Amino acid sequence: MNSNRKRKFQEWISITTDIYNNLPNVPVLACPNCHKLGIDFQFIGDLQTKIGYMAIWCPFCLQGIHLSRVHIPDKTQALTFNTSSEEISKRIPNFTHVKP
Repeated sequence: MNSNRKRKFQEWISITTDIYNNLPNVPVLACPNCHKLGIDFQFIGDLQTKIGYMAIWCPFCLQGIHLSRVHIPDKTQALTFNTSSEEISKRIPNFTHVKP
């Protein structure tokens, strides 16, 4: 079970790489859990330093990962740390975090 959990987490990390490598035109990506197409993501952080966090999730099964201390690429739209929690929750659903 533990190796399966690690493998799933690594698949989510791989999706992160796919997102970064293809910005701003990210292809439709499949969920490592339910295999449906349509992974979504959002950067949130300090737009001056370009450091923040990234949420990546599946809108179908509501699983995903949260990565802290990431670089926010210039080629993407990001929310600021000053964005209200209500606005963030409108953009990012309450999803189950896959752990390594």
